Amino acid sequence: MNGESQDKYVHAGKLEEVVRLEAQAKAFERLLEKEFEIAGLKPGMKVLDAGCGTGAVARRMAAKVSPGEVYGIDIDSLFISEAKKLAANEGVSNVRFEVGDVDDLKYDDSAFDVSYCRLVLMHVKNPVKTVTELKRVTKKGGIVAVSDNDDEGVIVYPEMPKMIDMWTKYGRSAKTRGEDRYIGRQLFSIFSQAGLSPITLYPLPIHATQQTPEMLKMLVSVPVQIVEQCKDTMMKEGLVTAEYYEEAMNEVRAFLSHPGAFAMGIGFLAVGKVP
Repeated sequence: MNGESQDKYVHAGKLEEVVRLEAQAKAFERLLEKEFEIAGLKPGMKVLDAGCGTGAVARRMAAKVSPGEVYGIDIDSLFISEAKKLAANEGVSNVRFEVGDVDDLKYDDSAFDVSYCRLVLMHVKNPVKTVTELKRVTKKGGIVAVSDNDDEGVIVYPEMPKMIDMWTKYGRSAKTRGEDRYIGRQLFSIFSQAGLSPITLYPLPIHATQQTPEMLKMLVSVPVQIVEQCKDTMMKEGLVTAEYYEEAMNEVRAFLSHPGAFAMGIGFLAVGKVP
């Protein structure tokens, strides 16, 4: 993520975002395992995690590629500081974290076997430029893998009309700051323009029911926590009122106690080979 994108990223530099990113990785653990498998992570590889946040994904990658190494970079110095602490606390020694810009990577050409980027492209000003830079630092025949969301794929039962409406309004608000919550559907086009070939696009749905209540709670908590962090901004923009916000939160509480509750979201993983 570049400096301009960081200015638009309303969660940057916030300790509560550290907690959210860790919870998000835990909620998506099964999905991450699938992404690692598709990206072809193997022991001994040298891997880049571009826009690594708190390092939650990079630490899991490190276990997959050991005795190889994972390099995690992020523009946010708070995230990098926390990433180093968390890795040390967990005894993960084959991961390195440093402040860096995904659009201006301080690595030599062909430095990595796999360059990976998760939930970052939605925040950058020029996604094609970002993916082209990932391609530059990846070996010939290596893999660039990018995972990102498409918020139109959110499905819940029972319905939460006010919460979903507020989430949609958040996406609209985020768009004015350069955040594209519908970037997932664009990944094939972005990879094509960046010169990767062949390209494979994988739709990756994730869902939960009351058979796994903790998973259901974690899955729903991801958008809820984002909206909570942005409540004041959305109120200033006239998108929601305090009363509407509370009514939406009441919907969430009722949803989580419903015996037939179901939630699903969808992301996309694009995998391209460096020619």
